[in-house]
Amino acid sequence: MDYITSFHGILETLKAKPSQMKILLASGQGSRKPGPRIRGILELAKKKGIAVDQVGQDMLDRIDPDNKGVALSVLGKDVEKSLSLDDFLENPPDGALVIILDHIEDPQNFGAILRSADAFGANLVVAPTRRASPLGDAAARTSAGASAWVPVAFVQNLTDAVKRLQGKGFWVYAADMGGAPLSGLHLPAKTCFVLGNEGEGVSRLLVETSDAVVSIPMRGHVDSLNVSVAAALFMYEYRRAHGE
Repeated sequence: MDYITSFHGILETLKAKPSQMKILLASGQGSRKPGPRIRGILELAKKKGIAVDQVGQDMLDRIDPDNKGVALSVLGKDVEKSLSLDDFLENPPDGALVIILDHIEDPQNFGAILRSADAFGANLVVAPTRRASPLGDAAARTSAGASAWVPVAFVQNLTDAVKRLQGKGFWVYAADMGGAPLSGLHLPAKTCFVLGNEGEGVSRLLVETSDAVVSIPMRGHVDSLNVSVAAALFMYEYRRAHGE
């Protein structure tokens, strides 16, 4: 069982996947007029047929010390808008943007990337099942609810996933400071960007498997960007290149 406690995360998850969930409302909230955000959550829960349970404030504090008096209880497998890579590759769109996350460990980075993926219309985010941030409340909170909408495929082997995407016509670009400038590339309709671990970057095997290595030109004094910022720039450039 997982819990989402941010207002945005609760609302967007209720909108996207109303099954196998329930609202946990702090005792006392029901006896006084709730604030507009909680009222909106309760109204949407009623509309979706989601149960509301009154619980002690101490229980919510154990779930998240920074809670606002409400939480959404959801089965772990339903926290993300999951999609198998098999299903995606069965009939991929002619124009599609895929983001592969090579062992992103910080849930805030994971959530921020999902927020950008939603904003720029990424068709799929691929992440490993091991040695990576879980898509729990911290990621959902940072994504501002986008985790409820962005399709995420969890895979055992990222290199195999890259090869399978290439087999379906995707060009795969690994992000690395030593790569060709992103702005000088012609990005095809089927594009996949590989973004690396916060400390180690993209693994050597994934770099070697990719079709090219790309970078974001830097002019400042630091030599790299936060991975979530870099992800947003890559996604924006894809959309700009395709006139969207």
